[in-house]
Amino acid sequence: MEFGLPDRAHMMAQSMSHRNQHHLQEWYQRLLPIVKHVLDVMLENDFIDSVQAVVLFLLNFRWPDGVDITQYMDPAAEMLLKGRILEALAHWVRAKTRDLDNWVQVSQASQTYLRDRIQACKMNVEQACYQTNPNEVLAEFLFTVVIELLGKDAACLGSILAGMLLHQSSRSELMMMLESPSVLLACMVRKLEEVQAKISKVVMEMYYDTGFLSYDDSKNLLMAFFQYYTVETTTGTLEVHESCVDNAFTDSQFRVNLIDSFGCLMKLLRHLEIICSTNGHDVALAVDFEGVKLCRHGELCLVQMTCSDDPTLVYVVDIHKLGNRAFTMETPTGMSMKMVLENSNIRKVWFDPRNDVDALYHQFGIMPRGIFDLQLAEVADRRNRGLNVHYVQGLYKCLTQCAELRNEQKLFAERINTLGKSLYEPQNGGTYEVFQDRPLNPVILVYAAHDSRYMLMLYQQYIQSIGPRWVQRVLEAGDQRGRWCMSREYVVPSSEAPDF
Repeated sequence: MEFGLPDRAHMMAQSMSHRNQHHLQEWYQRLLPIVKHVLDVMLENDFIDSVQAVVLFLLNFRWPDGVDITQYMDPAAEMLLKGRILEALAHWVRAKTRDLDNWVQVSQASQTYLRDRIQACKMNVEQACYQTNPNEVLAEFLFTVVIELLGKDAACLGSILAGMLLHQSSRSELMMMLESPSVLLACMVRKLEEVQAKISKVVMEMYYDTGFLSYDDSKNLLMAFFQYYTVETTTGTLEVHESCVDNAFTDSQFRVNLIDSFGCLMKLLRHLEIICSTNGHDVALAVDFEGVKLCRHGELCLVQMTCSDDPTLVYVVDIHKLGNRAFTMETPTGMSMKMVLENSNIRKVWFDPRNDVDALYHQFGIMPRGIFDLQLAEVADRRNRGLNVHYVQGLYKCLTQCAELRNEQKLFAERINTLGKSLYEPQNGGTYEVFQDRPLNPVILVYAAHDSRYMLMLYQQYIQSIGPRWVQRVLEAGDQRGRWCMSREYVVPSSEAPDF
């Protein structure tokens, strides 16, 4: 069956010559059945609006080298064509995911507005499906919410989201999410991120099988579609994963979760909410920051965080992408990154916070408290052993002296430290603006995550070696360093070891 160009394509074609209109119609008709088959297989799609939307997206899509989909229409290379269509599909899903992620912000700013829309949608579905199976009613409701927010062309995503949520969440969990629109939408965003990662995994395999790209090259090409990574410190290999429940991800001793959407951020905040309310004063969070000459004058780009309940997992929050809302976004009960950083009862394990707090205060109005400075703890450790200490040490040197780290871990620390600095330090041929590049350079992602990876290990080592009296001194001195930002003019941190 043939379909004419939808209205949007007609409008686009009106500005073209008659010849170009003819070619557009021709390519549209040739791509339509192929895209329909791809969507049927990948998304179990049964909606012509979605097929038409993806075809139009394909006709306008260009790869970085300027090539478009018409260059891959060789019948002898059918698998490569489908791989390119799937790659473009991942971009289309990602664009829809961003649109839905924006609604997470809207729901925070105007809870009543979105709640009313969801409740009205829910009421209409319930009235239309009276005495129908509850799961069918709920599935129809979730589907309708997606269509309401993203449009009819997102019908395939509404269908797959409804199926994923009903399969992976209990009915009671879903009903609780319906009472908080931001939580429901955040969950939907995360599921769509899993969809685009799943598509990208298939693309990687197809590119490898066809010889179009090596596995590593295809992985680097599609890195932006993943939120979950593992690092093998013996080889330096960075691997991508579809979700946080992949066995290879859960079994790794060095896991990274990139938080570059409000959907993912909501999940992190709710996790912090649980561990802080459950464990109270026993919670310790290792935090680290990266940016462009980081201080009040240099942009803060990344926040790395490791929680004491799972020290093998590093969260990397993309502040460059999320902006100020990364710190002010709240869970329904008020948990936010700003609250975590300013709560003195939540211990933040930091390594020299002076430039970091200068950036936090002057760029975001955040005054951190509850700081345990590992750099000062190392000074305390040496002084506790009767040594005269005049200068502080860097994180890398502290890691190489850590008895808990194996030799291969110390060698990897040296390697990633060198690689990272070669990318951002001008004297080593790099540029600080690399922290602003998106998608993140894989080396920068690992470098950033590695800095907080072993900070909790150092923390445990130091508090055991220096004893309670020195711990209290370190905490007091850490809070003093936390007020570094209060100087009228920016002061470059000194390497001299303070008295405390």
